[in-house]
Amino acid sequence: MKKLLIPFLILSMIVSENSCAQPSALVRGPYLQVLTPISITIRWRTAQAEDSQVLLGTKADKLTKKVVDVKPVIDHEVVIAGLKPNTRYFYNVGSRTKMAPKDADQFFTTAPVPGSTQPIRIWALGDFGNSSQNQFDCRDAILKATASHRPDVWLWLGDNTYNTGLEEEYQKHVFEVYQKDLLKNMPFFATPGNHDYGGHLESTTIPYFNIFSMPQKGEAGGVASGSKSYYSFNYGNVHFVSLDSEGILDGGQILSDTTGKQVTWLKKDLTANKMPWTIVFWHHPPYSKGSHDSDTEEKMVKIREKLLPVLEQFNVDLVLGGHSHVYERTHPILGHTGLSESFDPAKHVVEQKDAPDQYHVKGRQGVIYIVNGSGGQIGGHEPGYPLKAAAYSNNTQGGSLILDVVGNKLEARWICADGVVRDRFSIVK
Repeated sequence: MKKLLIPFLILSMIVSENSCAQPSALVRGPYLQVLTPISITIRWRTAQAEDSQVLLGTKADKLTKKVVDVKPVIDHEVVIAGLKPNTRYFYNVGSRTKMAPKDADQFFTTAPVPGSTQPIRIWALGDFGNSSQNQFDCRDAILKATASHRPDVWLWLGDNTYNTGLEEEYQKHVFEVYQKDLLKNMPFFATPGNHDYGGHLESTTIPYFNIFSMPQKGEAGGVASGSKSYYSFNYGNVHFVSLDSEGILDGGQILSDTTGKQVTWLKKDLTANKMPWTIVFWHHPPYSKGSHDSDTEEKMVKIREKLLPVLEQFNVDLVLGGHSHVYERTHPILGHTGLSESFDPAKHVVEQKDAPDQYHVKGRQGVIYIVNGSGGQIGGHEPGYPLKAAAYSNNTQGGSLILDVVGNKLEARWICADGVVRDRFSIVK
């Protein structure tokens, strides 16, 4: 019996050691956050707590750089620094004892140096995470339309998952939908919506804030906000600002409190901004007659009345939002803070055009506001639809927005779930 026992013990030790060497199951990710010219944050989730290791390099078969965090965690968040601008890197994730299977589609390209005029492609998607056929079709339409030039920056416009921002909802409606083709190789920047908060308006521990990383330290450009709720970043010659229109922040303040901490920071950030293009995004639009009415919903009314003069002061080019499950684009407008019927093109439209929907900025130009909330959810309208200030409206097709910026020209296309471009415009500065 003793002769049989010794080999059994040895075998048990070998099995035990090999079991320890096995990686914990990867249940989420990897996904890419806080992209800058010289750094990126890579996140993933494992079934069991373990340490974190990222291998990367400029060739898929030669991952020579190693970054390790020895703390055992389930939610892994590794910052990779010391990178070169505008450079593609391949990567893999795992632990010090075992890496995940190699995947040649796990890569990212660092941002260009600030102010670069190289072409930039931006994808903006709103109100999407519901696992509807429209969500899948909007995704597939963008994959097809951008196959030869993938988006460099992906903006999430709030209500990123339905219905109450739960972990399992993010897993099913977001990560399972976008992981294979997008999340592992396309960095994204998010803003929260009402469904992300799920009614917990003063909470900083909702899943949204735990799942995502934001450039709150100013590491991606712009003024440090110190908050995951609102932040800014630069990509090439575009300055982006994400605001929180849902949360009750900093001791009871909301976005329309223009003397509050969020808007005080916004003013500092826009004052410091030197980029020729400025795009601001948040969830609740100031102008809509889709499934939500900016004439009757108090939050939307107050944002229009209080916040828009701040944006106009700093010559913001575009404002993107969702919330209303339609697509609406206004004329370039200034000074319109009243109800929809009070809109007067002679007073409020400030534009120069080379042709219809081809704007040429010569001096002062109005702000274009876009509701882009049909990336998953779709349809609806309120009395007074279409919005009087709108240059184009659509409440029957789902879609999302592609923006191409090349130097002093911005071109926009609203690509519908069936692949058809139903709205387009351009701005030349």
